[in-house]
Amino acid sequence: MLLSDDANAIAAAERSAAAGASASEVLGRLRETLPLDAFGLLMIGLPRTDLPALSALLPHMASEETQRNFTGAAGVPLLGQTVGFVRTLAYNYASLSNRSLKDAKILDYGCGYGRITRAMYYYTDPANIWAVDPWDYAIDLCKEVGLLGNLAQSDYLPQSLPAPEGGIDVMFAFSVFTHTSRSATDAALAAMRRHIAEDGLLAITIRAPEYWRADPAYAETAQIHEKAHAEQGFAYVPHPRETVAGEATYGDTSISLDFLKQNYPDWEVAGLDWSLVDLHQRYVFLRPV
Repeated sequence: MLLSDDANAIAAAERSAAAGASASEVLGRLRETLPLDAFGLLMIGLPRTDLPALSALLPHMASEETQRNFTGAAGVPLLGQTVGFVRTLAYNYASLSNRSLKDAKILDYGCGYGRITRAMYYYTDPANIWAVDPWDYAIDLCKEVGLLGNLAQSDYLPQSLPAPEGGIDVMFAFSVFTHTSRSATDAALAAMRRHIAEDGLLAITIRAPEYWRADPAYAETAQIHEKAHAEQGFAYVPHPRETVAGEATYGDTSISLDFLKQNYPDWEVAGLDWSLVDLHQRYVFLRPV
């Protein structure tokens, strides 16, 4: 699937790794020689028997079962979704901040098994990346496969995050606020505001009310949730999971733009985007106020 130039670049990186180059050095070389999609294909394909040095240095990909359990997809089709979001993030950050992601300090909030964190290696060193998730199982998965960066478990209702305060250039929360309760949404946005740089950018995804009719699980109740969304700007159905402070903080959620603007004065909506790959993940770019 890789073009010959890409395969040659990866072979050169393998030789560098075998000669003792560090992960940071190898990733720097790969950034210079590979396009994003080829970089992504390499990252989701490790370990590879023909690349023993790179496989020992860079993180292994999660199993297909893990990928599907977290996202409903796996492999190359899922990579297409990943690089689609990453390109959108890179474009909007450059457009809105007049800077590239090169060497940026980045926080992945709700990192799961590290799917998008891996793609961030294309832009910045792992030392500049913070990957956090409230689920200890997710962080354990990241550690088991050798995910690089600053990995830490956060709280479900965080007051702060395990990251530098006021020092993060770019934050993203992909498919997080499509699932959180009101209190968990409030807490996360407040905590992230403490850690973002004053000229930073936060990318989140939210669902529009059309989601409720699109999901077969809500075929009989879609109207109820659409009404809640229309009247309150926020509709939430909890999943049967363990509670946090007496509340189920995880479920399915839709949020309106007006709700964001009216309830989170520490943030302003700076831009919007979406992808044909997943019409129910609307990208919202927020600036700290």
